[in-house]
Amino acid sequence: MQIISKAALAAVLAMGTVAAVVATPAEAQRNKKKGDDAGAQLKVGDEFRKSAVAAQTALQAKDYATAEQQLAAAEALIQNDDERYFAASLRLPIEAQKNNRAGMKSALDVLVNSQRTNAQDLPRLTFVRGSLALEDKNLPEATQYFNRARELGYQNDDLPLLIARAQMEGGNIPAGVAEMEKAVQARKAAGQQVPDAWYDYTISKLYGAKDNAGVGKWLRMQLTDYPTTKNWRRSLAVYRDAAQMDNQAKLDLYRLMRSTKALADQNDYLEYADLAYRAGVPWEAKAAIDEGRAAGTIPASSGSANQIYGEAQSGIKNEGSLTALEGPARSAANGRNASQLGDAYLGSGNYAKAIEFYQLALQKGGVDANTVNTRLGTALANAGQRDQAKQAFAAVTAAPRAELATFWQLWIDQGMQPRA
Repeated sequence: MQIISKAALAAVLAMGTVAAVVATPAEAQRNKKKGDDAGAQLKVGDEFRKSAVAAQTALQAKDYATAEQQLAAAEALIQNDDERYFAASLRLPIEAQKNNRAGMKSALDVLVNSQRTNAQDLPRLTFVRGSLALEDKNLPEATQYFNRARELGYQNDDLPLLIARAQMEGGNIPAGVAEMEKAVQARKAAGQQVPDAWYDYTISKLYGAKDNAGVGKWLRMQLTDYPTTKNWRRSLAVYRDAAQMDNQAKLDLYRLMRSTKALADQNDYLEYADLAYRAGVPWEAKAAIDEGRAAGTIPASSGSANQIYGEAQSGIKNEGSLTALEGPARSAANGRNASQLGDAYLGSGNYAKAIEFYQLALQKGGVDANTVNTRLGTALANAGQRDQAKQAFAAVTAAPRAELATFWQLWIDQGMQPRA
């Protein structure tokens, strides 16, 4: 992830520090009277000053070859910390112009640790030093300099992001994610859009760390800002692969993928159809294959699709009328029969009946409330009863279904219509 461009870095490096380098004794005395401690009582030898002035003059004229030659002469005459500071101030823009990272870091190491560095320049120079460490993947050093820059009051919208990057790439994922969230909040507080790449980067790190709850949270954050069909497809696929779900929960995830048009390829449709058939919902298995074929995703020659489709058709024929199962479900001692009938009606697209029997199952008890509420919410959402659907999803409290329910709630809040 590119955080700070090389051009911007070079521009920052070239600013600010050179002007005070070769102050004459009279200028230094005036600075002292003004209260500028960094410029007061400077100890600079005449020979060093002569070469340093020549280097600065050449530098201002962008005659870098002469500037470097004169600076080398001045560096050979260094006798004290003041002269070392002056030389580093001139060395920094010269090395920045050459994009010599080692030379820039060497100069910055002197400047950020010198008492002569102007208090206004110190936070910025410390920040740049951290940026160089980050680009060189020296993550502990980058974190150190970035934190120091923040302590010094450096103001930069990207600073929390850079600290986050250094921490996450250094293996401290929780600390890095916390910093990344600060960066996101700062952008939003400033009325600025959060780059989509920030979400991608954080999600990838959480995914690698197997932080499934974190993955789900950041996927929803991304979908809140970028609710496109493409992102719904990617987000639910990432969540599917990250979360630990049994086949029943995975089937409910595929139902959300179907609603959000996130079924991307033949394998998605086939796995969805297979899960539905194995769960005893052949109507839904058949519908999944039909939709995949209509979308041009499942070719007519697909043997797997044709096998599932044939088995689903046989299953539908064998099930017969669902109406005959309503009486036993109502008279049963617990809600298991009602829940199963609700599944059948949900799979066949009769959402009104699915709602009725899921609610009956919850009333009778003896069922897994998290599963039933997930499916009740799905039926309510598909029936257009969005407020009631959100209430059902809010009642889902156990992982991984609780995460799935929050995706459904987000989808409902977005009007159940993806953007292009």
